[in-house]
Amino acid sequence: MAPEVNGITIRPDKATIAFLLVHGFCASADELATLGNYLSNEGYASFAVQLAGHGTTPEDLKTTSWQDWYQSTKAGFDVVRSWNPKYIFVVGFSMGGLLSILLASEESGIDGLVLIAPALKIPGFLPKLVPLLKYIVKYREIDVETAQLVYDVKRTKYNKEPISAYHEFFKLQKIAKERMIKVKLPTAILQGDEDKTIDPTSGQLAYRSITSKKKEIHIIEGAEHVISCHPTREVAFPLITEFVKGVTQ
Repeated sequence: MAPEVNGITIRPDKATIAFLLVHGFCASADELATLGNYLSNEGYASFAVQLAGHGTTPEDLKTTSWQDWYQSTKAGFDVVRSWNPKYIFVVGFSMGGLLSILLASEESGIDGLVLIAPALKIPGFLPKLVPLLKYIVKYREIDVETAQLVYDVKRTKYNKEPISAYHEFFKLQKIAKERMIKVKLPTAILQGDEDKTIDPTSGQLAYRSITSKKKEIHIIEGAEHVISCHPTREVAFPLITEFVKGVTQ
């Protein structure tokens, strides 16, 4: 029996292909709801896992570590596996891409991996400052309304983010970079060329580092970071189903 874990379940009748969807940093499973609905219309099941400390309060997130987030990811995978589908795919968005890289490097039974804007490179000095900054500043204030302006789908987002969680994020990022060489399963990477949250060369880094013989990368023109909440999802989502068909047929 699968362990208890929160998330969004969509299971069309007779679905033989199922997805684990893993959301990004300081967000919630609802930022992947559009993808879950799209996959459902294609006849695919999905479980969008909610990571520990996410979708609750910033104070809750402050008490969690990257290991807690990874345990949520593994619990979500157990949920999907408990359905006994013929094929299982994992989709990781942003930080969820890092967690999905870890999962794909450790777990058997995954037939394909999709990374959407994997958060492998962050511009600026923040990665170097965070280990010290977390002892001086507890939270980073976020203008949620401004951050939402470029998107046509609203998502859950904290209005302040714990600096300690950033430190955990950068620890996870380092480990994911080391693990990419162990990812040998079919992989598709989607990266927006207008991504202002991560370095848009992150997609290329993932493509070069993953050692699968079957891998592909798609640069989505005009896409911002959260592709699933951006109008360019209409271009991106069909690329995922084409990838799935290439793996399963």
